[in-house]
Amino acid sequence: MDLAGRFRFSNSIVVVMRVDDGAFVDVNPAFERVTGWSRAEAIGQMPITLGIWQDHEVRALIWSRLRTRQHLAAERITFQDRHGRAHHALLSCEMFEQGGETHVISILQAIGDGPTPRTDGTPAEPVESYRSLFQSAAEGIYRSLPDGGFIDVNPAMARIFGFASAADMITSVRGDAASLYADASHGAWLRAELDARGRLQEVRSRVRRKDGSIIWISENARTVCDPAGHTLFYEGTVIDITDRLAADAALRQSEALYKILIDNCRDGVFLIQRGKIVFANQALARMLGYDELELRGKQYFDLIAPKDREAQLQRRVAREAGSTTAQDYEVSLLRRDGTRTLFAVHADAVNYNGDIASTGVARDITEERARQQALEEAERKFRELFEHSPVGLFRTHPDGRVLEVNQSMAEMVGYRDPAHLKASVVDLASLYVDPFDRERWIAELRVSHRLRNLRAHIRRADGTPIWVDLSVEMRERDGHILFEGSLQDITQRVATEKALKRSEARYRNLIDHSQVGVYLMQGDHYAYVNVAFAQMVGRPEAEVTGMSYRDLLTAESLALVDDRIARRARGEAIPTEYEVELRRADGAIVHATVSAGFLDVDGEQLIGGTMRDITRHRQAEQRLKFHATHDALTGMPNRLLFQQRLQESMRASRQGGGYPYAVLYLDLDGFKLVNDSLGHAAGDRLLVTIAEKLTQTLNGDALIARYGGDEFTVLPLRPCDRERAIGMAEKVLRLFTESFDIGGHRVFSGASVGIVLGRPEYRSPDHVLRDADTAMYRAKAAGKSGYVVFDETMHREARARFQLETDLRLALSRDEFVVHYQPIVALDGGRIVGCEALVRWRHPSRGLLYPPDFLHVAEEAGLIAELDWWVLEQTCTQLAGWQRRYPAYELLRANVNVDERQFNDKGLVAGIAAVLGRTGLAPRSLSLEVTETVFRGGRGQAGQTLAALKAIGVSLVVDDFGTGYSSLDSFASSPFDALKVDRSFVHDMETNRRHRAIVRTITGFAEDLGLELTAEGVETAAQAALLRELGCVTAQGFLYAPAIPASEFEALLEGQRELARVG
Repeated sequence: MDLAGRFRFSNSIVVVMRVDDGAFVDVNPAFERVTGWSRAEAIGQMPITLGIWQDHEVRALIWSRLRTRQHLAAERITFQDRHGRAHHALLSCEMFEQGGETHVISILQAIGDGPTPRTDGTPAEPVESYRSLFQSAAEGIYRSLPDGGFIDVNPAMARIFGFASAADMITSVRGDAASLYADASHGAWLRAELDARGRLQEVRSRVRRKDGSIIWISENARTVCDPAGHTLFYEGTVIDITDRLAADAALRQSEALYKILIDNCRDGVFLIQRGKIVFANQALARMLGYDELELRGKQYFDLIAPKDREAQLQRRVAREAGSTTAQDYEVSLLRRDGTRTLFAVHADAVNYNGDIASTGVARDITEERARQQALEEAERKFRELFEHSPVGLFRTHPDGRVLEVNQSMAEMVGYRDPAHLKASVVDLASLYVDPFDRERWIAELRVSHRLRNLRAHIRRADGTPIWVDLSVEMRERDGHILFEGSLQDITQRVATEKALKRSEARYRNLIDHSQVGVYLMQGDHYAYVNVAFAQMVGRPEAEVTGMSYRDLLTAESLALVDDRIARRARGEAIPTEYEVELRRADGAIVHATVSAGFLDVDGEQLIGGTMRDITRHRQAEQRLKFHATHDALTGMPNRLLFQQRLQESMRASRQGGGYPYAVLYLDLDGFKLVNDSLGHAAGDRLLVTIAEKLTQTLNGDALIARYGGDEFTVLPLRPCDRERAIGMAEKVLRLFTESFDIGGHRVFSGASVGIVLGRPEYRSPDHVLRDADTAMYRAKAAGKSGYVVFDETMHREARARFQLETDLRLALSRDEFVVHYQPIVALDGGRIVGCEALVRWRHPSRGLLYPPDFLHVAEEAGLIAELDWWVLEQTCTQLAGWQRRYPAYELLRANVNVDERQFNDKGLVAGIAAVLGRTGLAPRSLSLEVTETVFRGGRGQAGQTLAALKAIGVSLVVDDFGTGYSSLDSFASSPFDALKVDRSFVHDMETNRRHRAIVRTITGFAEDLGLELTAEGVETAAQAALLRELGCVTAQGFLYAPAIPASEFEALLEGQRELARVG
């Protein structure tokens, strides 16, 4: 290869080397002159062999960059000649292919050596050689004039900037080459730096390609001057680093993401090298009770529990010996406080700073291992219980395969052990005397999933039939249906039962006709009862036989018997005779005395005894308690007794599997009028008369109680459906169609009846009576003297009303109420002169609620006063703030509604004065709106209150004027300042002559009394014009604005102020 020979006249060193081994392939004469090594000595040798590289790290860096970029430009290096002298030069390299091998051509230009012009003006280096390098270079190379465009660019330069060719770029960029820079100021700075310093290295710039796109470049440039130091041109190299910068950014983002993942990982992450912790994340430090910085640099063997150190040492030795195998193990580490924590560790080999290290994750499995051990212990205990249980236990497949049995079951059916049974019994159905039994029970299991205390007739291995008590459940395990259950051998019990049946014939005739109930019990089940016993409990003998005594006793008696059994088990002496309460089939309670003892029948111990009905005796005693449970005035059952009976009826209904009961709730209509007009004695006589008629009318069909005051409740004594309950209600209501004779007075009264039918949801009498009361009030609301049957709609409404009241009680403390303001405007010009304050409720789930949605509930719940005072305080505070911010509105007034209850509050006047004092609002700015209802309590009291309010300086406004029934004289003599025409007269006054006449009359009335007049509900311009024509001064309504939040009202004020300023 004679490529370097082409540079034989060059003063710069030019060499060609193979990339594979770095050996010289060719050198030019300048190499021989400068280094002292001949061409023959150099070819085939590597520079490092000849000692040319002074700094081996620089050599490594040069080769690394060259392999990455395939070229270098003007890299500053230092090399040695054969005599050890150092030379400084700029190194430029370019890779190329020739003969199937990759070579690199390098040019070293001594620092300080500029191009030496010849006398004929030609450059020192051969133009042809430089042109070859110029054209084939991978990096962009250019020459440009100080004041203009490019002298020359190579193809790589054109490609970088998006031009079709070098000629295209030269001709396209005719002006200043600095225009290619995206930032013109940056281009100017580069030119200034180049002129000042003569050289630029690896300057990063944003440039604009031909298509307008922006790329990043790295640029090296120098100034070429004449001997006099004048700049001839600039030359330089450019490489596109856009992708590299993007890769660098992606790498930084990846590193940041990796750091976030490591920092937020709940498992410990570590890097350990030569026994020292190089890195540990926050999670690992926290699990060990350290800070991250405390762990770094710590000998990790100090953290290993002593029992695990030998195994850990072996793992360390293997890793440091060069093993790259992943290590998975469990190890106990010592926390800072000395406690131990068990970790599961996964560690991989990694090269870190040129040396092998371990990195991985550590998870705290202390609790997991404890749970696993607890589970294993529970499984061990279950297995012991299963294997040693005296009861036969099994698990089978629906197809009859035996999956698992214990020793007791194997022996019960005649096999040595479970393995023997499983090997011998292919299908469990083969054990049944009648295989159909199993098929029938499996069908029942698929419906009920559980069967208890079945009597199964099966065969032992030797063919002997036995009776077993079988309980089984259907379960799903791992997606498979299995049967699990237990067996107990009851062959002897069955034989005993048969013996009892044989022997009972001998003495049945002796006791069947006894007037005393006689019974025999086997365990807790009746094996025999006589006719008297069966009649006592209201069931056939056959039904009682086999029943448990627990099914007949009341809860109280069951507790008594359980206590006797417990005391007997403790060896205590207990009386043989005691009292119990039995529940008959029809739900009635039977009081009985029991005398019982143990009997031995055919070697089996039974319980035998007698039972005597003492119900009548107890009833006589209960009559003594009559006065405690009955109303003193009417002699009827009182509230306590009624609730007791209702509770019993509900309990009996639940036990009977149905709910055939009902309750009627009566409230007399107009009873207060009787008391007020004829006196309480007459009222009492009316109650007694009504009670007598109710008793006569229902004729023993129901329990009737005086529940309180003028309220009566009715509980039908027999099962009662909807039709029967309604029939009773109608029968009761007919009583009130005629008058009652009370002390010579003919008194008419009515009743409203609420009906409730039994439902499974009712758990206590209070629930039933609550809904009956709701239905009764619904009947009153419907017009009185009628009945209403409670339904689910009422229940939902009651629940909704209850929820609303609950939410309402919390609303004030949660700041859920807000005051909106509706502008009051002057009809002449539309100027805002005041507002009416109206409360709204920002309900957390139902959104914005208006007063009709909740004020009635607030009144019933006694919350209206607190809410009224809150609205007053908020309004005064808000208005005072507006007046301070907008002095032009110092006469702006706010109207606040005062309802009848608040008006009658003795502390009203003092309370309003206190609010004005706290908020700083002038009294003249507050107008209180009251309705005509304030005069219902009498003109005197209302007049005093109005005068007191007027005395503190507030304005008084009559709201909804014309809709009430108070006399005009009441208004004429009261200190009112204004009237408000109700919207009911305004909305159709254009077409309704009557309403227009009423408005005209109210207008004249107000004018004559010197009162201001405001019309409510103005929605159209025509209404406003008509009102203005009739003499009305101010108005409010949707024509101007609805009630709006304070911020929106303030915006209206601001807008009006701006209009006034412009005007």
